[in-house]
Amino acid sequence: MSLDTGQEQIFLEKALRGERAGLEYLIRKYKNMAFAVALKIVSNREDAEEVVQDAFLKAFASLSKFKRASRFSTWLYRITYNTSLTKLEQRPSPTVALEGPGDDEITDVPYQEENNLLQSDERKKFVDLALKQLTKDDYVVISLFYIGEKNVAEICEILSLKKSAVKMRLMRGRKQLESSLKSLLNTEIGDLL
Repeated sequence: MSLDTGQEQIFLEKALRGERAGLEYLIRKYKNMAFAVALKIVSNREDAEEVVQDAFLKAFASLSKFKRASRFSTWLYRITYNTSLTKLEQRPSPTVALEGPGDDEITDVPYQEENNLLQSDERKKFVDLALKQLTKDDYVVISLFYIGEKNVAEICEILSLKKSAVKMRLMRGRKQLESSLKSLLNTEIGDLL
């Protein structure tokens, strides 16, 4: 059992007893990935925030039923995924979220650090653009695998898919990402020249 898994078990036990520290730990650890999954499905920041809040409430209300056959994160992401789908079904028409710039908070950064931040931001921009070109299904699988660090079996459990379907979505998503990144980078290089 890794230190992280051991620590999670301690906080999970605290959460089962209703202790605030346990609940807060679980929220801090898993809210970002749950939000990423929800956002891709519902395509709206406000709805995604609501989905994540609902998912945590459902998980905490049913924590005594958690059988530990899988990891807590797998169970939570499954709840998040299902809650997202329910939210999507209830909505009359889909909307697109507009993201504002988040770099306004960076001030007085030395030149080298600023340059590194710009390069990092540029890479992130291209990866984000490529990810947005994936289908929702492929995006969720790619995100769970690479960002959420879930294995194929856990993704199967979260999404109620067969192993072959998850592997196909991973393969298709990787190919699409590669193609999108090549296209985006070639366009960017062409614009610079």
